[in-house]
Amino acid sequence: MSIDIQTLKSLDLFADLNFGELEQIAPLMHMMKVTEGEVLTRKGEQARTVFIILSGNFMLSFKDERSFTLHNKGNIIGWSTVVTPFQYKGTATALTDGLVLSMPGQEFLDLIQSNSAIGDKIMQKINKIVSERMPYVTGTWGKEA
Repeated sequence: MSIDIQTLKSLDLFADLNFGELEQIAPLMHMMKVTEGEVLTRKGEQARTVFIILSGNFMLSFKDERSFTLHNKGNIIGWSTVVTPFQYKGTATALTDGLVLSMPGQEFLDLIQSNSAIGDKIMQKINKIVSERMPYVTGTWGKEA
């Protein structure tokens, strides 16, 4: 099933991209149904796929029983596919049935590295996500720096 450009444009990660840039991304994306209890990523494993939520609820869990849920259209799971050391930082589990877009991490990384216009726009969004989530990963949320 091909992904339509308007669907991509409606996602925060791709909102700043123009039509031509979205046309380069669309063939890399795959629609995927997920079922309650399905594990999309496992902490410590090599990050191979990035997922963008279209519907459903997902829990990201980290060491020391830290976790949070993602349930908004456009939330990203698996940003570690484009951030060294390219290992998932948490385990992502579907809490409900849902629908996600998936993209092979290597193709995502290749696109970002080969096209600076696309790469700059996407990495600005990824960096924001990383900075928001890192306190959960490291256990430093709520603590003064």
